[in-house]
Amino acid sequence: MNQVLPLLRRHRWLSIVGLGLALTGCGGSQNWSNNASYVSIGGTVSGLNGGSVVLANNGGDPLTVSANGAFTFALKIAPNAQYAVTIRTQPEGAVCSVTSGGTGAAAFNVTNVAVTCLPDVTVGGAATGLNGGIVVLQNNGANDLAVGADGSFTFAQKIHDGGAYAVTVKTPPNGELCSVTNGSGTASGAVTSVSVNCSAFVRRPLPAIYRTGKAVAYSAYRSGGPGVGEMPTDDAVLQDLSLLHTAGFNLLRLFGSDNVAQKIISLAQSNYPEMRFQLGIYLEGAPASCVDSVNQSQINKAISLANAYSNVVSVSIGNETSFAGNLPASCLASYVLTVRGQVQQAVTADDDYTFYAGLTSSGEKPDLVLPLLDFVSIHTYPLSNAGRWDWQQLSVATGPGRAVAMMNASLQNAVTSYNSVANYLYRDINGNTVTIGNSLPIVIGETGWKATQTNGNSLIELFTANQINQKWYLDLLNGWQAAGTGPVSIFYFEAFDEAWKGTDDGWGLWDASRTARYALCGTPAGDVCNNPVYDGAGYYP
Repeated sequence: MNQVLPLLRRHRWLSIVGLGLALTGCGGSQNWSNNASYVSIGGTVSGLNGGSVVLANNGGDPLTVSANGAFTFALKIAPNAQYAVTIRTQPEGAVCSVTSGGTGAAAFNVTNVAVTCLPDVTVGGAATGLNGGIVVLQNNGANDLAVGADGSFTFAQKIHDGGAYAVTVKTPPNGELCSVTNGSGTASGAVTSVSVNCSAFVRRPLPAIYRTGKAVAYSAYRSGGPGVGEMPTDDAVLQDLSLLHTAGFNLLRLFGSDNVAQKIISLAQSNYPEMRFQLGIYLEGAPASCVDSVNQSQINKAISLANAYSNVVSVSIGNETSFAGNLPASCLASYVLTVRGQVQQAVTADDDYTFYAGLTSSGEKPDLVLPLLDFVSIHTYPLSNAGRWDWQQLSVATGPGRAVAMMNASLQNAVTSYNSVANYLYRDINGNTVTIGNSLPIVIGETGWKATQTNGNSLIELFTANQINQKWYLDLLNGWQAAGTGPVSIFYFEAFDEAWKGTDDGWGLWDASRTARYALCGTPAGDVCNNPVYDGAGYYP
């Protein structure tokens, strides 16, 4: 017995210690006995207007607060332990957030946690110009609202006061286009200032220079590019414009709307007034709400430049955004409407031919965009599309004949791309089913051939990226355009090499040092062409 009792006492002591450890493990640093040496966590709730908000500290100890004023969590924590106050459940009809003092180390009782609640508010405005049709609006990429008459409108779904809103046109009325002003921002109370203005759609004619001019894609960057904020000098831009002028190029496509674009357009207007520009708008990916600060900055600048400079004859919104799959077609359509409603020039959206032919891997279709455009601008590249045409031409004996077959097939690839777009069916602004080719002018906004290999993983580049093939492809394009069976205009990509593009460099008619390549032979900008002209062309051996 004397030996058993100490063992029993020891067993009881271990059980008590074990229970204490278990309680410590469950409660962490919180004091389940509310020992006076521990500290409390609390603060103030404001803005509640009915309903209850449930708070939590360190993910636990839920506290329901149903009225404005002070609150204190039931469980205290050890001195200098960390605390983190969060919202577990929002009240109905409002949103609450911890606006200050929500985290830290509690040396003493904490009383300064601020929880602020804001009510839900409506978003609306007024529509004008509707002529019997129905315009379908969206807010933040959802919440469809059909408006069938002039006057005020209000979305059924509310947003939180202080939240973002972005009203866009999902579907315009038949025969009309609608633009939105004051359509996005941050709510401060009910939003009533959105303005939707509708008017009869009148397609703007393609500028005459598209049919008579010589077009090229131009970028002025020489070193780091836009990613590092490069600003080309006036002298550098004037040198480029002089070379382009000498070669006969008088229709230039720019890719973005910024201070670089403004410099180019301004210098050209003063020194080469016959030059005309297709102004571009760079777009990055955007959420379903279509609200993006970079995109909005580009759009605002483009509208300003288009209205300030008479040598801007067209505006292109985006560059292969739908093909890249980083921007919903609905956002592209809303951007087109925004720009078109504030400029007088013809408007397009440059994209890969697969988008306009309804063939993108992302599944994006051009149907929302096509009724809003004045012309279509497509991209097609034989080297990039090597898997879609027989560039090796193994059925032809190796030698110059295989080079001829390959280059003819490269042009046929461009023709096939063009035809797939021209034959695409969609519903126009009046609800009629039409083909692109029968309803819209089509230009090729980008196509070209590399003069030098920059991508070591590309087999077609390995054998065919040289100056002779570049010359050959350019001549084939010129012949196709002159025959009048294809695009109205072809923007050759590109004027000058851009080393900052890495493996996507080497397309220039001039290299980075502004030395003319063989493709310009026979023009005032180049040397005398060799005889035969295409001697030395590359092909699959």
